Amino acid sequence: VTSSSDEKLERARKLGAWQGINYRTQPAWDDAARELTNGLGVSHVLEMVGGDNARRSLNALAADGRLSIIGLLGAMELSFPILPFMRNRITVQGLSIGHRRAFERMNQAIEALAIKPVIDKVFGFDEVPQALQHLEKGPFGKIVITTT
Repeated sequence: VTSSSDEKLERARKLGAWQGINYRTQPAWDDAARELTNGLGVSHVLEMVGGDNARRSLNALAADGRLSIIGLLGAMELSFPILPFMRNRITVQGLSIGHRRAFERMNQAIEALAIKPVIDKVFGFDEVPQALQHLEKGPFGKIVITTT
């Protein structure tokens, strides 16, 4: 797991993450991931930033790894050297927020697998300004606003 916060990494460990890398204190997080895996690399990267971070994601992958691109916060285009994809048999997968049917199937899977969301903090509807301030801090987990 990568994060900009040691606190979030600790929470991820408590939820079962094997290791965590703070990409602010370790900008070469891809090298750190390779070191943690004895040079093998990781099997799956969920890429949400793009740009240089996407190159690091590619570098962090093991042979037969998967790069799932769910967002491009830093850039709307990706550029990679093709040789690492071919040599390591990397699979690239684009993900998007789906349509209603996909949302319903996702919720059915969440229920069937008893997946529990990580909730950081609950606010009342009258506390929306405080909830937004808390959200700006980049909490670990979801912010919930109750309406009753």
